[in-house]
Amino acid sequence: MKGKGNDGSGNNENRDDWETPDIVFLPLNKEYNFTFDCCASPNNKKCEKFSSDFLNENNLKDEICWINPPFSKAKEMFKHFFKVCKKGVAIYRCDNMETKVWQEIILPNASWIFIPKGRVSYYYNPTLRNGNGTRFPSALIGLNVEPINIFEGFFLKPLNKEMKKIQNI
Repeated sequence: MKGKGNDGSGNNENRDDWETPDIVFLPLNKEYNFTFDCCASPNNKKCEKFSSDFLNENNLKDEICWINPPFSKAKEMFKHFFKVCKKGVAIYRCDNMETKVWQEIILPNASWIFIPKGRVSYYYNPTLRNGNGTRFPSALIGLNVEPINIFEGFFLKPLNKEMKKIQNI
């Protein structure tokens, strides 16, 4: 299926430093006890251990990872997340689930996908820690951890066993 639509130009570097707000992160951290923030800077890190150069991290087998990837590098970051992390949770925009990052990387590799009710207001200025809202919904994506039960919303995955992948639409 092809047609006009989002060309991914919204995934630009100007939006890469938006920080996940505490109202989302703190309950998740209480549930999972994250030990490593995969894509962070000293200004927006969520864990004591973090990486500003995640694509060069390779020894995360003992970590419980949190990732809010920079939009401009999401595909590479998710590919690496599923390759080097053994356990973790991610947050990512879910308005474009027809994109390659969703179709080729997230959907086949995630243990579960959860769409929380409402929209997340990210901190767009880590120093001021204020959010301006977003124009898109977010998804929480689990990797080898128990599904969350702390937010209202809906699971997209795991799917019922009867559901099958549809090809060549």
